[in-house]
Amino acid sequence: MSSWRKCVFGCKYVSRLFNLPTEETRRRKWLEFIFGNAHQKTSKNLFVCQRHFTRECFQNYGYFESGLTTKLNLTADAVPSIKDDDGAPTAGTSQERPSHTASSDAEAASASVSTPPSQSVTSGMLPMSTRTVSTQLSTGTLKLQHVRSKGVQTKILTIDSSTQTDSSWLDLSSTPVKAGASGVRKRQRLEMEEGEEEDVDISDISLSQPHDSTYDPGASATDVSEVTVVEPTSEFEDSKYIVFESSLKQLFQTCPICKRYCNLQKRSSGTFVSYIQSCPHCLYNRKWDSQPIMGSTPVGNLQLSAAVYFSGGSYIKMEKICKAMNLQVHQYNAFRRHSRSFLEPAIYHKWKKDQETFFEELKRKGKVAVGGDMRADSPGHSAKYGSYTIMELESEKILDIQLVQSNEVGGSFYMEKEGLKRGLDLLEANSIEVDYIVTDRHTQVKTFLRGKNITQYYDVWHLEKGLSKKLEKLSKEKECQLIKKWLPALKNHIYWVASSSKTGPEKVAKWTSLINHIQNVHTHDDPEFPKCAHPDRVSKDPSKWFQPGTVALYKVEKLLVNKRVLGDVKKLSSDYQTSSLEAFHSVIIRFAPKSVVYPFVGMMCRLYLAGMHFNENVKRQQATSKGQALFKVAYPKYKKGKPMAKPVKTKPTYEYVSELMRLVFTEVFPEPGRFVEQLSAVPVPEDLSAQFEKVPKEVVVSAHVSRFSRAAGGPDHDAGSQHTARPDQETPGVSGVQHMQE
Repeated sequence: MSSWRKCVFGCKYVSRLFNLPTEETRRRKWLEFIFGNAHQKTSKNLFVCQRHFTRECFQNYGYFESGLTTKLNLTADAVPSIKDDDGAPTAGTSQERPSHTASSDAEAASASVSTPPSQSVTSGMLPMSTRTVSTQLSTGTLKLQHVRSKGVQTKILTIDSSTQTDSSWLDLSSTPVKAGASGVRKRQRLEMEEGEEEDVDISDISLSQPHDSTYDPGASATDVSEVTVVEPTSEFEDSKYIVFESSLKQLFQTCPICKRYCNLQKRSSGTFVSYIQSCPHCLYNRKWDSQPIMGSTPVGNLQLSAAVYFSGGSYIKMEKICKAMNLQVHQYNAFRRHSRSFLEPAIYHKWKKDQETFFEELKRKGKVAVGGDMRADSPGHSAKYGSYTIMELESEKILDIQLVQSNEVGGSFYMEKEGLKRGLDLLEANSIEVDYIVTDRHTQVKTFLRGKNITQYYDVWHLEKGLSKKLEKLSKEKECQLIKKWLPALKNHIYWVASSSKTGPEKVAKWTSLINHIQNVHTHDDPEFPKCAHPDRVSKDPSKWFQPGTVALYKVEKLLVNKRVLGDVKKLSSDYQTSSLEAFHSVIIRFAPKSVVYPFVGMMCRLYLAGMHFNENVKRQQATSKGQALFKVAYPKYKKGKPMAKPVKTKPTYEYVSELMRLVFTEVFPEPGRFVEQLSAVPVPEDLSAQFEKVPKEVVVSAHVSRFSRAAGGPDHDAGSQHTARPDQETPGVSGVQHMQE
């Protein structure tokens, strides 16, 4: 330091001087503090050392105090304010930390050190008693050391003197806790998601800085080839990595100031972990969090719950995977709290917003052709849920999904009609005019649409499927085995009739020509179809054709040209089919498997997620490679081993997941009230078991007798026998409860 550059107060052993500011207002404040006169005339070369500023005046005081930077930077409005009682300057905060690193006498320098006993560097300015000591410091002790890795790994033998506990001082619940007006949060009652113990008093640690308080961006490596810093757009979009606990300990086991071993205190809650590092030698301490905290909820825990839910995954399966590799995750109850409070309200809100946007587009379009079909969560008449889907057939986008529970309508047989009714009422309420609807041949739907004066057409695949099953059943009879040879031709004929532009009686005439064809009769009296479309072929084997008067021909004719089938043929759709709806049903399986029972709201939200995924990826193009369209060869079961080519589509996108993430973290989490209220307005039917009388658990358990105890002790054997308990096997009831909750 040059002799002319000194603190205006004559301070000694200073390491940082600050020149008089040029900005007029600040300059007057500085002069008022130094000379007691804001208009004092002085030279430009007037300096004040850092001892006369409070720690709030520095931008990077925490990094300087911890020894990770050697240069202090003033804030834009910093003004000196600290003096001794006699007017001489004094140190308002500590400047340097003592170092126990050996150094030569030539490098030694005398320094004044003020060390608070155990104050965290992340805390604010607090009154404290200080003392001044002198020590020898190496000139390189407080410099940030940058070591370039050469790819050599060594393991240092150390003595672990750390103290670790797994409790937490944070209330990391699912309910956000807001800071007060002053910006200082009160210490919350300790309620951990993981149920850890609380045994360490750290009330003086600030929770306002979730990131590492000792990291100094200005002191990072300048070599771009060595370090690449990427600023994430938001906390939830930041990249995550799997870090081993042993690797984390290596970061905190030695003091960055004196290089001695430190005491460590670990706190964890699911994916969140925090370390308090305290050095018993130089009294250095700091707190490090593995992830940000929003309110009182770790961001990683909430985002993991959101990722599992929005991708259609299962928390139970995810938890098994994580436990297999000892990867720490939050508990199932926390996942359910996240779902009820944030995730399901976000899904419902986004679906309704997207639906409103699509409805506005359809209003400008005019009349629309729609398709409808129901999907049950289990086969037969034992289904609990039925979801009726309405699709706009031109764009193949899902318009609406209605979830019906069987006890709402008196049985699962009536769910399809109720779902269609609710869907059409919603379209009518939003001024969507339906031109016609394509459905299957459900009798209740047929009657309902006739009463609503809505034109109905039938899907070809459903008609072909029903007739093919009946023909296959007939082909197993002894006198009708010839039908088996004609099954492929009969199926092709159904599609040929449906694909024609003929309607009404003309389509029926084309359908009945099949009977003439299978008898090898190529002409008939119908002027529209005097003969078959294919060239005449003379067969020398009469057994290939159905013979008049045979049982096989009679049963085939009775099945294909009866009154109901002919009436359905008139209504076969020539323009659109519901094959895209069937494809959507296969997508639902990935979000809501039939083997898992979900609550009503959970099932509804998973259906909406499937709808978002389908609408986003419905128009995927065929993939190409070097200009050639890609195909894959499949061997489907219904083809009985016959290969078929399938186009390879481009990879699906998941932009709806990103939008849901942004919605949760930017809107729902800060103010969940209005979103939860919107979802609460959905009417939820009572459970199927609500109609039955509840029996106390003790009565049920006492009446439980396994088949083993019954065999051992007979029918009068005590129900409390040891054979009734099977601790070595998984309890079906427990597993069922988990799935019910999910």
